[in-house]
Amino acid sequence: MELQVRIAYETAEMLELLKEHYQKQNGINFTKGEVLSKAILDTYIDWKKIDWSKTLSLQIKIEKKYDINSGSQRPKFQLSNSVGSKIDELRTIIKQSVDARSVTIGAAIKFVLRQAIYKIQHEDIVSIESVVNDTLDEYLAKELPDDIKEILQKYTDELLTKLEVNDLL
Repeated sequence: MELQVRIAYETAEMLELLKEHYQKQNGINFTKGEVLSKAILDTYIDWKKIDWSKTLSLQIKIEKKYDINSGSQRPKFQLSNSVGSKIDELRTIIKQSVDARSVTIGAAIKFVLRQAIYKIQHEDIVSIESVVNDTLDEYLAKELPDDIKEILQKYTDELLTKLEVNDLL
């Protein structure tokens, strides 16, 4: 399925940012259609849980200046039919979420790209549980007597349980 749509300058920047990220992450070149497809598939399972009315206010960072020309604002996407139907599904979900009469394809693309970037930029948030477990793993990797390792493991388990009971995790 071929889709050509008019998108805003900011949306074109987000498309370039994601393209750069995906290419660096996977070590291969991506077309704009593949970038859009990946962004859709990466966020698809969360669509019904996302508060789309807040998506446009999500804090994302676009630190690099991209060369956006008028052609970049009229991209032609080569998409599979399943991704095309997901775009229609997304338009319906966003329409209901923001209480709009209609949502254009360009707007739906902007929403999903922003959501994908936000997810990427905020996935590295460290949790208390991961810090405690990583620290425990470092100690267990050292040459310590088995009874000390057992005490450390028991202590860590109790600590995490108490943190969870007190809603600190």
